[in-house]
Amino acid sequence: MFIKSNDLNGKRLINNGMLFLLLISIFACGNPEKSEPVKEKKKTVRKEKEPDSIPEKKAFDILRFLVLEEAKSEKGAKVDFKDYSVSFKNDGDRYQVNFSQIAAEDFNKDGLTDYIVWRNSEGMLGGSGNTNSSIFYLLMDQKDRIAQRHEILTYAPFSYNILDNIDYKNGKLKATATQNFRTYMPEDGGELQSTDLSFVYKDGNVYEESYLSDCELAKWKNKRLFKGNSEVSRSIDMHNYTETVFEKYTSGEFEVSAEYSGCDNLTLILERSFSYRGKDPKFLSEKRNSFLEFLKKNTILSKELEAIQKYCLENEAPEKMTEAGNVSFLFQTNQEKGKVTFRLIIEQEKNPNQSENWEITTRR
Repeated sequence: MFIKSNDLNGKRLINNGMLFLLLISIFACGNPEKSEPVKEKKKTVRKEKEPDSIPEKKAFDILRFLVLEEAKSEKGAKVDFKDYSVSFKNDGDRYQVNFSQIAAEDFNKDGLTDYIVWRNSEGMLGGSGNTNSSIFYLLMDQKDRIAQRHEILTYAPFSYNILDNIDYKNGKLKATATQNFRTYMPEDGGELQSTDLSFVYKDGNVYEESYLSDCELAKWKNKRLFKGNSEVSRSIDMHNYTETVFEKYTSGEFEVSAEYSGCDNLTLILERSFSYRGKDPKFLSEKRNSFLEFLKKNTILSKELEAIQKYCLENEAPEKMTEAGNVSFLFQTNQEKGKVTFRLIIEQEKNPNQSENWEITTRR
Protein backbone atom coordinates (compact mmCIF):
# COMPACT_ATOMS: atom_id res chain seq x y z
CA MET A 1 0.00 0.00 0.00
CA PHE A 2 1.35 3.31 -1.02
CA ILE A 3 0.91 6.58 0.97
CA LYS A 4 0.55 9.93 -0.71
CA SER A 5 3.36 12.42 -0.38
CA ASN A 6 1.11 15.18 0.98
CA ASP A 7 0.05 13.04 3.93
CA LEU A 8 3.66 12.16 4.69
CA ASN A 9 4.69 15.79 4.82
CA GLY A 10 1.85 16.66 7.21
CA LYS A 11 2.72 13.84 9.53
CA ARG A 12 6.39 14.91 9.51
CA LEU A 13 5.44 18.47 10.53
CA ILE A 14 3.33 17.17 13.40
CA ASN A 15 6.08 14.81 14.55
CA ASN A 16 8.70 17.55 14.34
CA GLY A 17 6.51 19.91 16.38
CA MET A 18 5.94 17.28 19.01
CA LEU A 19 9.69 16.58 19.14
CA PHE A 20 10.40 20.28 19.58
CA LEU A 21 7.94 20.53 22.47
CA LEU A 22 9.40 17.35 24.00
CA LEU A 23 12.94 18.79 23.88
CA ILE A 24 11.81 22.02 25.48
CA SER A 25 10.09 20.01 28.23
CA ILE A 26 13.17 17.84 28.84
CA PHE A 27 15.42 20.88 28.90
CA ALA A 28 13.16 22.61 31.38
CA CYS A 29 13.01 19.57 33.67
CA GLY A 30 16.75 18.94 33.55
CA ASN A 31 17.64 22.48 34.70
CA PRO A 32 15.27 23.29 37.50
CA GLU A 33 15.82 26.66 39.14
CA LYS A 34 14.36 27.16 42.57
CA SER A 35 12.80 30.50 43.05
CA GLU A 36 14.05 31.59 46.49
CA PRO A 37 12.42 34.52 48.21
CA VAL A 38 14.54 37.64 48.32
CA LYS A 39 15.80 38.09 51.80
CA GLU A 40 15.52 41.54 53.29
CA LYS A 41 18.92 42.82 54.28
CA LYS A 42 19.06 43.36 58.00
CA LYS A 43 20.34 46.64 59.31
CA THR A 44 23.41 46.26 61.51
CA VAL A 45 22.78 47.86 64.89
CA ARG A 46 26.05 48.88 66.53
CA LYS A 47 26.01 48.34 70.27
CA GLU A 48 27.62 50.99 72.35
CA LYS A 49 30.44 49.71 74.53
CA GLU A 50 29.42 49.63 78.12
CA PRO A 51 31.74 51.65 80.33
CA ASP A 52 34.07 49.65 82.55
CA SER A 53 32.39 49.23 85.89
CA ILE A 54 34.26 50.92 88.75
CA PRO A 55 34.78 48.43 91.55
CA GLU A 56 33.06 49.56 94.70
CA LYS A 57 35.52 50.50 97.40
CA LYS A 58 35.33 48.23 100.40
CA ALA A 59 34.35 49.90 103.62
CA PHE A 60 37.43 50.55 105.73
CA ASP A 61 37.58 48.38 108.85
CA ILE A 62 39.42 50.39 111.50
CA LEU A 63 39.32 47.55 114.04
CA ARG A 64 40.92 45.11 111.60
CA PHE A 65 43.56 47.74 110.84
CA LEU A 66 44.36 48.14 114.55
CA VAL A 67 44.48 44.39 115.15
CA LEU A 68 47.06 43.96 112.37
CA GLU A 69 49.04 46.93 113.64
CA GLU A 70 49.06 45.54 117.19
CA ALA A 71 50.10 42.06 116.00
CA LYS A 72 53.34 43.46 114.55
CA SER A 73 54.71 43.99 118.05
CA GLU A 74 55.44 40.29 118.54
CA LYS A 75 56.30 37.59 116.03
CA GLY A 76 53.77 34.77 116.14
CA ALA A 77 50.97 36.84 117.67
CA LYS A 78 47.59 35.21 117.10
CA VAL A 79 44.87 37.40 115.59
CA ASP A 80 41.12 36.84 115.69
CA PHE A 81 39.02 39.10 113.47
CA LYS A 82 35.72 37.85 114.87
CA ASP A 83 36.19 39.63 118.16
CA TYR A 84 39.05 41.89 116.96
CA SER A 85 41.64 40.55 119.35
CA VAL A 86 45.36 39.74 119.39
CA SER A 87 46.88 37.15 121.72
CA PHE A 88 50.54 37.31 122.76
CA LYS A 89 52.68 34.58 124.34
CA ASN A 90 55.10 37.18 125.76
CA ASP A 91 57.59 34.61 127.07
CA GLY A 92 54.92 32.87 129.14
CA ASP A 93 53.34 36.05 130.53
CA ARG A 94 50.37 35.81 128.17
CA TYR A 95 47.98 38.66 127.50
CA GLN A 96 45.27 39.58 125.01
CA VAL A 97 44.34 42.90 123.42
CA ASN A 98 40.81 43.64 122.20
CA PHE A 99 39.49 46.59 120.19
CA SER A 100 35.95 47.97 120.09
CA GLN A 101 34.51 51.00 118.35
CA ILE A 102 32.83 53.80 120.28
CA ALA A 103 32.10 56.25 117.45
CA ALA A 104 32.69 56.86 113.73
CA GLU A 105 32.26 60.49 112.65
CA ASP A 106 34.00 63.23 110.69
CA PHE A 107 35.46 65.10 113.66
CA ASN A 108 37.59 67.60 111.73
CA LYS A 109 35.07 68.16 108.89
CA ASP A 110 37.41 67.11 106.08
CA GLY A 111 34.95 64.67 104.50
CA LEU A 112 36.68 61.59 105.95
CA THR A 113 35.42 59.26 108.66
CA ASP A 114 37.34 59.39 111.94
CA TYR A 115 37.01 57.07 114.92
CA ILE A 116 36.95 56.73 118.67
CA VAL A 117 38.18 53.29 119.66
CA TRP A 118 38.60 51.48 122.95
CA ARG A 119 41.73 49.35 123.40
CA ASN A 120 41.62 46.87 126.27
CA SER A 121 44.57 44.68 127.27
CA GLU A 122 44.08 41.85 129.76
CA GLY A 123 47.10 40.15 131.33
CA MET A 124 47.41 37.15 133.60
CA LEU A 125 45.82 37.53 137.05
CA GLY A 126 44.31 40.83 135.92
CA GLY A 127 46.91 42.99 137.64
CA SER A 128 50.03 42.69 135.54
CA GLY A 129 51.70 45.47 133.60
CA ASN A 130 49.94 44.15 130.50
CA THR A 131 46.52 44.90 132.00
CA ASN A 132 45.47 48.37 130.87
CA SER A 133 42.94 50.18 128.74
CA SER A 134 42.81 53.40 126.73
CA ILE A 135 40.50 55.37 124.48
CA PHE A 136 41.93 56.61 121.20
CA TYR A 137 40.72 59.40 118.96
CA LEU A 138 41.92 58.46 115.45
CA LEU A 139 41.85 61.08 112.69
CA MET A 140 42.27 59.55 109.23
CA ASP A 141 43.76 60.72 105.93
CA GLN A 142 42.57 59.99 102.38
CA LYS A 143 44.66 56.80 102.16
CA ASP A 144 43.10 55.25 105.28
CA ARG A 145 46.15 56.02 107.38
CA ILE A 146 46.08 57.46 110.87
CA ALA A 147 46.96 61.16 110.63
CA GLN A 148 46.37 61.96 114.32
CA ARG A 149 46.29 59.64 117.32
CA HIS A 150 45.21 60.95 120.73
CA GLU A 151 45.20 58.67 123.78
CA ILE A 152 43.25 58.94 127.03
CA LEU A 153 44.33 56.34 129.60
CA THR A 154 41.31 54.75 131.28
CA TYR A 155 43.08 52.17 133.46
CA ALA A 156 46.49 50.78 134.40
CA PRO A 157 47.54 49.07 137.66
CA PHE A 158 49.24 52.23 138.95
CA SER A 159 47.59 54.92 136.84
CA TYR A 160 46.58 58.14 138.58
CA ASN A 161 42.92 57.79 137.62
CA ILE A 162 40.44 55.12 136.58
CA LEU A 163 37.76 56.13 134.07
CA ASP A 164 34.32 54.51 133.94
CA ASN A 165 30.71 55.39 133.03
CA ILE A 166 32.01 56.13 129.54
CA ASP A 167 29.39 57.33 127.07
CA TYR A 168 29.55 59.12 123.72
CA LYS A 169 26.69 61.34 122.56
CA ASN A 170 26.31 64.47 120.42
CA GLY A 171 30.02 64.84 119.78
CA LYS A 172 31.07 64.57 123.43
CA LEU A 173 32.70 61.70 125.27
CA LYS A 174 31.57 61.67 128.90
CA ALA A 175 33.34 59.79 131.68
CA THR A 176 33.85 59.69 135.44
CA ALA A 177 37.43 59.79 136.73
CA THR A 178 38.14 58.22 140.12
CA GLN A 179 41.44 58.17 141.95
CA ASN A 180 43.24 54.84 141.58
CA PHE A 181 43.36 53.19 145.01
CA ARG A 182 46.85 51.81 144.32
CA THR A 183 48.18 55.32 143.73
CA TYR A 184 46.30 57.36 146.35
CA MET A 185 45.50 54.79 149.07
CA PRO A 186 43.29 56.94 151.35
CA GLU A 187 44.05 56.63 155.04
CA ASP A 188 41.70 56.22 158.00
CA GLY A 189 38.80 54.99 155.91
CA GLY A 190 38.81 58.00 153.61
CA GLU A 191 37.02 57.77 150.30
CA LEU A 192 38.56 58.03 146.86
CA GLN A 193 37.58 61.20 145.05
CA SER A 194 35.80 61.35 141.68
CA THR A 195 35.12 64.02 139.07
CA ASP A 196 33.15 64.18 135.82
CA LEU A 197 34.94 64.68 132.51
CA SER A 198 33.79 65.75 129.06
CA PHE A 199 36.01 65.34 125.98
CA VAL A 200 35.50 67.02 122.63
CA TYR A 201 37.47 67.31 119.38
CA LYS A 202 37.81 70.92 118.22
CA ASP A 203 40.38 73.21 116.61
CA GLY A 204 42.60 70.29 115.62
CA ASN A 205 42.91 68.60 119.01
CA VAL A 206 41.07 66.62 121.70
CA TYR A 207 40.24 68.71 124.76
CA GLU A 208 38.71 68.04 128.14
CA GLU A 209 36.25 70.90 128.32
CA SER A 210 37.19 72.11 131.81
CA TYR A 211 40.71 72.72 130.48
CA LEU A 212 39.32 75.22 127.98
CA SER A 213 37.25 77.03 130.60
CA ASP A 214 39.37 76.81 133.77
CA CYS A 215 43.08 76.62 132.83
CA GLU A 216 45.33 79.66 132.37
CA LEU A 217 47.41 77.98 129.67
CA ALA A 218 44.26 77.47 127.57
CA LYS A 219 44.33 81.24 126.99
CA TRP A 220 47.63 80.77 125.12
CA LYS A 221 46.15 80.09 121.68
CA ASN A 222 48.12 78.39 118.88
CA LYS A 223 50.97 77.68 121.26
CA ARG A 224 54.49 78.14 119.84
CA LEU A 225 57.71 78.46 121.81
CA PHE A 226 60.22 79.22 119.04
CA LYS A 227 60.28 82.51 117.18
CA GLY A 228 61.12 80.97 113.79
CA ASN A 229 59.28 78.38 111.72
CA SER A 230 58.91 75.14 113.64
CA GLU A 231 57.05 71.84 113.37
CA VAL A 232 54.20 71.72 115.87
CA SER A 233 51.84 68.92 116.86
CA ARG A 234 49.33 68.89 119.70
CA SER A 235 47.58 66.23 121.75
CA ILE A 236 46.10 65.62 125.20
CA ASP A 237 47.86 64.52 128.37
CA MET A 238 46.57 61.01 129.12
CA HIS A 239 46.68 61.53 132.91
CA ASN A 240 45.40 65.04 133.68
CA TYR A 241 43.80 65.91 130.33
CA THR A 242 45.62 69.16 129.65
CA GLU A 243 46.89 70.12 126.20
CA THR A 244 50.38 68.89 125.30
CA VAL A 245 52.44 70.55 122.59
CA PHE A 246 55.39 68.99 120.76
CA GLU A 247 57.61 71.37 118.83
CA LYS A 248 60.74 70.86 116.75
CA TYR A 249 63.00 73.71 115.61
CA THR A 250 66.07 73.55 113.38
CA SER A 251 68.53 76.35 112.72
CA GLY A 252 72.06 75.75 111.49
CA GLU A 253 73.75 73.11 113.61
CA PHE A 254 70.99 73.21 116.20
CA GLU A 255 68.00 70.88 116.22
CA VAL A 256 65.95 71.32 119.38
CA SER A 257 62.78 69.59 120.51
CA ALA A 258 60.34 70.97 123.05
CA GLU A 259 57.42 69.44 124.92
CA TYR A 260 55.18 71.48 127.18
CA SER A 261 51.89 71.13 129.02
CA GLY A 262 50.01 72.16 132.18
CA CYS A 263 46.84 73.81 133.40
CA ASP A 264 47.85 76.95 135.31
CA ASN A 265 51.50 75.95 135.76
CA LEU A 266 53.80 75.39 132.78
CA THR A 267 56.07 72.36 132.52
CA LEU A 268 58.58 72.60 129.65
CA ILE A 269 61.17 70.06 128.48
CA LEU A 270 63.85 71.08 125.96
CA GLU A 271 66.30 68.64 124.39
CA ARG A 272 69.27 68.78 122.08
CA SER A 273 71.60 65.93 121.02
CA PHE A 274 74.99 65.98 119.28
CA SER A 275 77.80 63.54 118.52
CA TYR A 276 80.70 63.44 120.99
CA ARG A 277 82.77 60.58 122.39
CA GLY A 278 85.06 62.49 124.75
CA LYS A 279 84.57 63.43 128.41
CA ASP A 280 86.13 66.87 128.57
CA PRO A 281 84.03 68.81 131.14
CA LYS A 282 85.18 72.16 129.70
CA PHE A 283 83.97 71.18 126.23
CA LEU A 284 80.60 70.05 127.60
CA SER A 285 80.27 73.28 129.62
CA GLU A 286 80.88 75.35 126.48
CA LYS A 287 78.33 73.28 124.56
CA ARG A 288 75.79 73.71 127.34
CA ASN A 289 76.28 77.46 127.35
CA SER A 290 75.90 77.70 123.56
CA PHE A 291 72.68 75.67 123.87
CA LEU A 292 71.28 78.08 126.45
CA GLU A 293 72.38 81.06 124.37
CA PHE A 294 70.55 79.64 121.37
CA LEU A 295 67.37 79.12 123.42
CA LYS A 296 67.58 82.63 124.85
CA LYS A 297 67.70 84.17 121.38
CA ASN A 298 65.21 81.90 119.62
CA THR A 299 62.35 81.39 122.09
CA ILE A 300 59.71 83.61 123.67
CA LEU A 301 61.18 82.84 127.12
CA SER A 302 64.33 84.91 126.67
CA LYS A 303 64.06 86.51 130.13
CA GLU A 304 63.64 83.17 131.91
CA LEU A 305 66.47 81.56 129.91
CA GLU A 306 68.79 84.46 130.61
CA ALA A 307 68.35 83.82 134.35
CA ILE A 308 69.02 80.09 133.84
CA GLN A 309 72.13 80.78 131.75
CA LYS A 310 73.48 83.18 134.36
CA TYR A 311 72.99 80.59 137.11
CA CYS A 312 74.80 77.88 135.11
CA LEU A 313 77.76 80.18 134.38
CA GLU A 314 78.16 81.01 138.05
CA ASN A 315 77.40 77.52 139.40
CA GLU A 316 77.34 73.91 138.33
CA ALA A 317 74.33 73.03 136.18
CA PRO A 318 71.89 71.64 138.78
CA GLU A 319 70.48 68.13 138.47
CA LYS A 320 67.75 68.93 141.02
CA MET A 321 65.07 71.58 140.73
CA THR A 322 66.61 74.98 141.41
CA GLU A 323 65.06 78.44 141.33
CA ALA A 324 66.31 81.06 138.88
CA GLY A 325 64.30 84.23 138.38
CA ASN A 326 60.59 83.33 138.19
CA VAL A 327 61.13 79.69 137.19
CA SER A 328 62.58 76.48 138.59
CA PHE A 329 64.80 74.26 136.46
CA LEU A 330 67.17 71.34 136.32
CA PHE A 331 69.73 70.41 133.66
CA GLN A 332 70.50 66.79 132.75
CA THR A 333 73.42 65.58 130.62
CA ASN A 334 73.25 62.06 129.24
CA GLN A 335 76.19 60.60 127.36
CA GLU A 336 76.17 57.18 125.67
CA LYS A 337 77.28 55.51 122.44
CA GLY A 338 79.05 58.57 121.10
CA LYS A 339 76.08 60.89 121.63
CA VAL A 340 75.43 63.59 124.20
CA THR A 341 71.90 64.73 125.06
CA PHE A 342 71.15 67.91 126.99
CA ARG A 343 67.76 67.96 128.73
CA LEU A 344 66.53 71.17 130.30
CA ILE A 345 63.34 70.95 132.40
CA ILE A 346 61.64 74.23 133.33
CA GLU A 347 58.66 74.71 135.62
CA GLN A 348 56.82 77.98 136.01
CA GLU A 349 54.39 78.00 138.93
CA LYS A 350 51.46 80.39 139.05
CA ASN A 351 49.02 78.26 141.06
CA PRO A 352 50.48 76.46 144.14
CA ASN A 353 47.28 74.39 144.42
CA GLN A 354 48.18 72.44 141.27
CA SER A 355 51.32 70.65 142.38
CA GLU A 356 49.94 67.12 141.96
CA ASN A 357 48.10 65.23 139.19
CA TRP A 358 44.65 65.06 140.85
CA GLU A 359 44.80 68.77 141.61
CA ILE A 360 45.53 69.44 137.95
CA THR A 361 42.77 67.03 136.85
CA THR A 362 40.19 68.84 138.98
CA ARG A 363 41.52 72.31 137.96
CA ARG A 364 41.96 73.56 141.54
